[in-house]
Amino acid sequence: MPLGFNSDLKLGDIALHIQTEDRRPRAFVVDTIVYSAGRVVYRRKTSYEDRAKEPGFDDSTVRHMLEQQHRAVIEGLRSAQIPVDLTSPQELRTGRTTVGGAEIAAAARAAVAMLSPPSNAPPIKVLLTNPATWLTAGSARLIVEVKARGPERPISGAEVEVSFEGAPRPFSFKTSTDDQGRAEIGFPLPKFGPSGACLVIRASCEAGHDEIRYSLRPKSSTGGD
Repeated sequence: MPLGFNSDLKLGDIALHIQTEDRRPRAFVVDTIVYSAGRVVYRRKTSYEDRAKEPGFDDSTVRHMLEQQHRAVIEGLRSAQIPVDLTSPQELRTGRTTVGGAEIAAAARAAVAMLSPPSNAPPIKVLLTNPATWLTAGSARLIVEVKARGPERPISGAEVEVSFEGAPRPFSFKTSTDDQGRAEIGFPLPKFGPSGACLVIRASCEAGHDEIRYSLRPKSSTGGD
């Protein structure tokens, strides 16, 4: 089971999500990523390949390194020693990124809600914690968190549904969150038409419901922007 830590941090009106994971077996690396509204604003990678060869090295050693780096990044953010690009919600409305051959633009509603929830925001929120890595070689692996907004806490047993609007055929998966309010869904990405589709992640429980949307468009083959 992968080792890692997840934390949420607010800097003024900006909400950050900090995720630290062990990248084994692909690499002996402690990887910390800071997200703002689904966008990567800071990343720190530390290799421990040489240390892994030392006698007595085990998972407890890796967990200690994960925790140390995770705490160091959080303290660096709090003290402003780590500079991050905290783009305003207005700028995020047009932000796009290319992941696994698909151009993904977070919907304005999700970006604004995560940065500065309005007074009438739903009582729960759903987050995609791996927006930069969820799509690899045509396979999707979504790691989703569901939390209550105030006071913030994970929600276990929430129903999570993933679907695609605009796909040629109906396509959806459902699962439930664990005790940490997390759910993981994996599936081969369906084929879309030239206009792409919309990835929709919905969460619902007795307290309420929420959803986030990502626009998926085929990468241009002409080499243009």
